[in-house]
Amino acid sequence: MSSDFKAGQLIAPPGSKVQGTLRVENSDLELPVTLINGETSGKTVIITAGTHGGEYPSVETAIRLANQLDPQNVSGRIAIVHVANVPAFHAKMQYVGPDDGKNFNRVFPGKALGTTSEKIAYTITTELYAQADFQMDLHGGDLHEALVPFVLYPSGVQEEIESVSKEAASLMGIRYVVGSLSTNGTYGSATTLGLPGFLAEIGQCGLWNEEEVTSYLRGIQNVLKYLKVLPGEVEDYGAITYLPKMAGVNADHAGCWYPAVRLEERVSKGQKLGEIRDYFAKILSEYFAPQDGVVLYVVTSLAINVGDPLVVVG
Repeated sequence: MSSDFKAGQLIAPPGSKVQGTLRVENSDLELPVTLINGETSGKTVIITAGTHGGEYPSVETAIRLANQLDPQNVSGRIAIVHVANVPAFHAKMQYVGPDDGKNFNRVFPGKALGTTSEKIAYTITTELYAQADFQMDLHGGDLHEALVPFVLYPSGVQEEIESVSKEAASLMGIRYVVGSLSTNGTYGSATTLGLPGFLAEIGQCGLWNEEEVTSYLRGIQNVLKYLKVLPGEVEDYGAITYLPKMAGVNADHAGCWYPAVRLEERVSKGQKLGEIRDYFAKILSEYFAPQDGVVLYVVTSLAINVGDPLVVVG
């Protein structure tokens, strides 16, 4: 028999589902959350969506998953944060939050008395990650990001955490599974608490469709079966391409961006990825692949500011 599942003021007794809001520490902000507590004990899984403002497939997936899951079929506990970055979601902002200009996925584990993004990260870390066994962070290609689906798992961490994270990531039904050394985002920071997990990307350019949501739901349910939180056999969704790391290039000029590569194109180190021109077509800067690999995402906007991501190669 499991015990009560608590997060902030939300309490889900064994065998129940509770939906409500989780108050952000030292703030009036509230996050929409669903707690699902099975009647039998098992792992506690935290699923976050809406980390960035325009990543809509993740949000729609979280909404549907929360309503589809039946606590009678759950062994353990599941917390779903439907929209983690509420301010950016409603402001329709990409990359950063409207209140502090910070990338929410670069401020974990957060600060209790920090900026809005830092307070949200702190609340998720202390209220949810602190009692979890596994985490999944769902993304979806921000407003100007064209991307091929991929999953990031923490590498260079404790062997067991890396192994479980990589194996679970491989069960999402997504071809590209990529190692990451990041420590200040959701999944990277979680490893410091001994928490395996991953970050998944499905969707692009601030859009969402049924196929993407269906793919997400199928993959998440498969991982929950692997964790024995849901009953049933784990399915094999086909070949996986493992990529050891990803590396990107960022703009060092403001101007107009002209990519020279396509999604999933295989590139060699030093190959030209694109260029930034001024308003008179003068080339301001050219960008080249930092490593051999596959193009995982390309920024699609003509307008580019200094520091904006341009291309990522895995």
